[in-house]
Amino acid sequence: MGAMKAIYMDMAQDFENLNETSMKFKGNNWEAQDGRFEGPVNYDLDYIYWFDNYATLMAARTILQDFGNSFEQIFDDALGQWCLITDYQSMCWEN
Repeated sequence: MGAMKAIYMDMAQDFENLNETSMKFKGNNWEAQDGRFEGPVNYDLDYIYWFDNYATLMAARTILQDFGNSFEQIFDDALGQWCLITDYQSMCWEN
């Protein structure tokens, strides 16, 4: 494994360990919970990831930026947690 590939694998594992939980987002009727989230919500993004605190959210954002993935940062009022909705499929969603 090349050094660059190893760095990206580590970053993918880091992202996996930063989020508390995740769900598929697109096509799962999140629109029915309109008002739950603070911030712009793009219901066309594929996954949602929740984070325990703002520092882990910022680390995860940096990884997504480095990977070149689309994302939006929102706040879940129902759980009191920061979230990222994104087109990034983390390792837990791979077959």
